This record gives sequence, C-alpha cells and structure tokens, in this order.
Amino acid sequence: MHWRWFRGRKEASGTFRSRHGSCAVNGGRPTGRACRWESRRPVSWRLLAAALFAACAVGLARCPAAEEKSTGATAGKAAESSLEYVPLDAPAGMSQAVIVQGFPLVHTRQLLPVDRQGKLVGEGSADAQIEQVLTNLDALLKDSGSGLDKLVRLNIYALSPSTVTRVLELLSKRLGATVRPAVTAVLTPMTERGALLAVDAVAAAAGGDQEVVLKRSEAVAGQKDCADAAVLPVGGVAYLSGQPDEGGLTESAVARSMTGLMKTLGHLNLAPTQVVQLKVFLRPATSAGEVRREIQKFFPGQLTPPMVFVEWLAAVPVEIELIAQWPISGPPGENVEYFTPPEVRPSNTFSKVALVRTERQIYISGLYARVPSRGEAQAKYVFQQLQEILAKTGSDMRHLVKATYSVSDDDAARWIDRTRPLIFDPMRPPAASKLMVHGVGMLGRTMTVDMIAVGSAR
Repeated sequence: MHWRWFRGRKEASGTFRSRHGSCAVNGGRPTGRACRWESRRPVSWRLLAAALFAACAVGLARCPAAEEKSTGATAGKAAESSLEYVPLDAPAGMSQAVIVQGFPLVHTRQLLPVDRQGKLVGEGSADAQIEQVLTNLDALLKDSGSGLDKLVRLNIYALSPSTVTRVLELLSKRLGATVRPAVTAVLTPMTERGALLAVDAVAAAAGGDQEVVLKRSEAVAGQKDCADAAVLPVGGVAYLSGQPDEGGLTESAVARSMTGLMKTLGHLNLAPTQVVQLKVFLRPATSAGEVRREIQKFFPGQLTPPMVFVEWLAAVPVEIELIAQWPISGPPGENVEYFTPPEVRPSNTFSKVALVRTERQIYISGLYARVPSRGEAQAKYVFQQLQEILAKTGSDMRHLVKATYSVSDDDAARWIDRTRPLIFDPMRPPAASKLMVHGVGMLGRTMTVDMIAVGSAR
C-alpha cells in the first residue's frame, strides 16, 4: 500500500488547483493547464495512523430529528432558494450542518453586550449580557433584510463554556423549533472590558443586489465609517486564508498583513468594495481599536467591512483572514477551485485562497470529541465525524472550502497537523486558519474544528 500524492507545477503568475490538476493564471484568470503527475512512496506511519483512524471511527448517534431536514424560504424566492437545517446528533437548538442555496448572506461584525449608546449592559450577569447580545443581533439582522429565523451560523466568543451553553438555551427561546443554526464557540478575552461574551453571525437575506452591500445600522451602537453588516450577493465567494506578520503588534505589522491580503485580491481581480468580512486574530484583545483604525486605512471612501476579533496565543501577534464576493463567470466547472498567489509557497494542508463557484454552501458546526481525551483521540473522532457529516450533506473531503482549527494546547495542535495530511487531497486542501486560543467551547476538550464545504456533485 502506498500513500498517493498529487503535485502540480507552479506557474509564474500563480496557480489554480482543481480536481483535474493545476492551471496557470495571469491576473487571477486561468490561461492554461499545467502538468500534473503522481508519485508513490511508502509512508508506513501514515498508513498505520490511517488504519487506526478507521478502526476507531465511531458512528454518529442518531436522534429522531436527524432524519427530518427543515427547509424554509423567503416568500417570493425562486424554488431553488432553500435554507436546510440538518440536526443529526446536535444538541437542541442547533444543527451539525446547515445547507443554504440561492440566498444573499448577511455577515455581521462582532457584537458586544452594549446598548444603543455603547454602554455595557448587565455587568457581571451572563444572562443579562446574553439577552442584550441577542437583541442586538436580532435588530441588526432585521435592519439588513434578515432575522434570527434565517440564521445560518452563529459564532460565539465567551469567557467560559457555561456561557456558551447558556447562549444556546436563551437563543432557542427566541427561535422556532425548526430554526437550528450551525454554531461555533471559542474562549477568548473580550475587546470590551467587563463583557462576558460576543457573537457574530451569518444569515439568509432577501434582496437581489449584484454587489456587496455594506450597512451601518442605527439599531446598534457602532464605529463611525465601519459597517455593522455586509450582504453577500447570491453567487460565488472567495475565502482568503489568514496572512500573519511577524514582529510587534504595531501599525506597520497590521499594515503588512493587510497589504498581503490586498495583493491577493489584486491577483483575483477583486476590489476592496467586494470584501464582506475581516476576521482578526491578535494579542492582546484590547488592541482591537488600534488594529481597527489601521485596517480602515485600506478602505478609503467606503465603509470598512464588518470585523471580528479573537485573541490568540501565538508567536505571531496578528493574522487577518478575509471573505469576499467572487462573481461566477465562464462555463460551468468545479464547485470550488484553489488558488496560490505567485509569491506564496503552496501547502498540502491548506490553500491560500478557496474560490466557491456555486450558490450552495454547507456550514458545519464546531465539532468536538464525544468524551474528554488526549489530542490524538480527539483528532480521530472529530475528523471521522466531519467525514460522516459531509457524506450526509452531499459533500466529501475533496470539497472543503474554509476550515478553522481552534486548539488550546500543544498536543491538540500537533494532532491537527499530523491528521490533515492523512485525510486531505494535497491538491485540494481548504483555506484555513489554525489558532491557539484560551479554550474551546466545551469542558474537557482542547480542540474544535468547524468547516464550510460545497457539494461534491456539479
């Protein structure tokens, strides 16, 4: 038995990768097919790990709701527009996966428990702060043509796992029984002193705009010249992996990271007006204001897209990832393509850019091991669970688009790194960020993995 590797030759202006191999690009558009070949070599430890991985696979527990997929659509939408919740064995109030097709998608900024004047609400009270955050989210989504009843994914940032659990309990009281978003959670200090949590969200929306709509909402307290939400039109999406910068957390470090992202957008022939959201990993969290002001300089003459901040524990003080509109053009092709800028060395475990060429995306909740364990056992269970969810939603490991790996110790980080080469096609890894955080959203766990995927069928 041999592990199969696929390699593609990098061309002068960057490389696109798809299931058929690699093709050279000039200015972000394909210009010709590059060569592709296979080499085989024994990798005994990988085969042993893969065998153990399969032997230790545990089937997902079934609940009655797992066989019932809830579908909703906005009145007046075409039949192909759908929002489908796939609970599987997820706790009440959430789904393991949500499949959305044919809807514009609202991406919010990170929302804190503050009132419309920007003052912290419910200091020391988790319930009061959760209710305020959910009220802010509800108001912002309604102001953006959506609502809590159209939630696709909710990302929770908290100081403790108990707060994460309580968010889901209080959210379920505001939602109908059939509204079950995908949910992710990490533990991180907040950008606002005294805040116990923050959230951001993705939700289906109404509207037929062809361009990204950035919105500053009067329904919530916000920053001047910064968007509270962005509406991504129906169509393609570009996911740009985080671009770290070494050195101190200074204005120049943030500027260099943003300059790299803008250069990648240029390779793709995309403009700053097409950016939908920026996610910033930084330390300390209290530096968010300084980072925000530096990022604003890259969006002159327009609202700065929604921003999210997470404190991470890394030697590199700042990393920024980005979501942008990717207008679909040309004949039908792969549902996802992968792009490597010419100045960047390709990786077999993550892509610098994943380009979605379909209106159908699959949002997968943060996955955890069933029981507390060491990093190896957690990785085996989490990635096996991921494969099973993908199979149930019409996707597979070759159609992953965006991954986030959150770990809270070195053992978990090590096993994320060891497992990815075993299960990913090295020509088709997702865009990704791996971050060391203060904790993940479940007691006794040190790793969580969340994903966005597309269907495996064209």
